[in-house]
Amino acid sequence: MILGTLLSINHWLHLSAAALLVGGMIFLDAILRPVLGRSSPISGIGKFSNDIHDRFRIYVGILIVVLIITGIFNSIDGIMSATETSLSSGYKTIIRIKVLLAVCLFIIYGVNAFLIKENKAEEDCSCLVKPPVYKKILQVFALVLVFAMLFLAASLRFY
Repeated sequence: MILGTLLSINHWLHLSAAALLVGGMIFLDAILRPVLGRSSPISGIGKFSNDIHDRFRIYVGILIVVLIITGIFNSIDGIMSATETSLSSGYKTIIRIKVLLAVCLFIIYGVNAFLIKENKAEEDCSCLVKPPVYKKILQVFALVLVFAMLFLAASLRFY
């Protein structure tokens, strides 16, 4: 009974982290960036948007870690709740693809957050308002990965 409750909470945390990650990324790209881009001549908007970007980056990292940890527990539960013979090869394939996509997402976050250094010397220059092309590509690719992982999670219901 307690284990079932903990597994339900774990699954809820996993789905909540995925929803927050997708929602936050869409909000950033579809709403916040265009509004800040139109407001870029306003004094101090560069520092303001850099502060938002720094905070957003921290939350994205936390959500990715939550997704990975809860995903591991969900996978273990899925494997333990069914015997090895009852797991179809489709289920195993989908889990493997989700794990691979999660690793790719973590690598994209690591590259974006830690390896690519941003020039914050100028107050009016913000990566959030006018990101370089490679950052836009990484962000779009990360969003596609998250949507693909959500699709695969939904398709697990058929196995």
